[in-house]
Amino acid sequence: VYEKVLIVRFSSIGDIIFTTAVVEALKSQYPHCEIHYLTLGNYSQILEGHPHISRIILLDRKAGFRRLRELSRNLDKEDYSRVFDLHSSLRSGIIRRGIKSPCSVFRKPRMNRFLLYYLKWNRFPSDFELTDELSNFMELEERALTRLYISLKEKERCYSLLNRLGIKSNFIALVPGAAWPNKIWTVAGYSQLVDLISEHQVVILGGADNTICDEISSECENIVNLCGKTDLRTSMTVLSLASLAVGADTGLIHAAEALGTPVVMITGPTSRETGANVRHPGSQQLYSNMWCRPCSKNGQRNCIRNEQYCLTNVTSKEVSRAVNRIIAEA
Repeated sequence: VYEKVLIVRFSSIGDIIFTTAVVEALKSQYPHCEIHYLTLGNYSQILEGHPHISRIILLDRKAGFRRLRELSRNLDKEDYSRVFDLHSSLRSGIIRRGIKSPCSVFRKPRMNRFLLYYLKWNRFPSDFELTDELSNFMELEERALTRLYISLKEKERCYSLLNRLGIKSNFIALVPGAAWPNKIWTVAGYSQLVDLISEHQVVILGGADNTICDEISSECENIVNLCGKTDLRTSMTVLSLASLAVGADTGLIHAAEALGTPVVMITGPTSRETGANVRHPGSQQLYSNMWCRPCSKNGQRNCIRNEQYCLTNVTSKEVSRAVNRIIAEA
């Protein structure tokens, strides 16, 4: 029985969101368990207001060895029933060494991924699901979907913002950017999609460095570009109010699902074996089943072809059909 546990996952947005499935399952199986979560400070907004996390412990990304040891000593005083290291890095290893509580370290399927990416030998089960792997690792019988929480006050503020911009209910959110450029669908694809779903208002979300947002916005009417104009928490709130979100395998798309918003996720170099999977029952994943796909965990490898067919073969008509189907069934 777990009375008090520490979950460690430093980054990134999507990976932290995946761990919320085990937070939900853990609390369901052990209702009285106190859950602490250790992450990097710039990702704290993701977990704000989570009712099952009693304490969010923040670490500066630039923290050195001395700070890690100091944090480790402080965490040791918490007397955890168990520490679950879901990141398995040098940084988390230094912190673990000073904690006397039992520690379990999630071993990432690095060898299976290497065989898949470089030799095209897929040793993953056909129904592989990363959140289930995390639940199995933590010996949880319960299963749960990823889940994030937005307060009513946050939604009310966001409604006011959207209304001032002329956005009413039943809008669609686009999240076209990604940390790795090889994950990104084409500007032409998104622009054509906006034309095909012109009966819906569209809001674009993303970071200030996502130049694709401005490129799409310059080619389309009936669109509100909030790229770089909202913080992470506000972007999450916008997604929670959207009828649907469309985008790449990226953190905000996974956030949309965890907030209960169905998505159309367009995946190229990544796949369910890398965690790129949809989990909301109304969501749909679109991809072109090329022999060379997947080729990396997060799209960092350069494409071996003259054109990235895994993405360009996905048409705007396919995406618009998925959008219309999901909205019709909602």
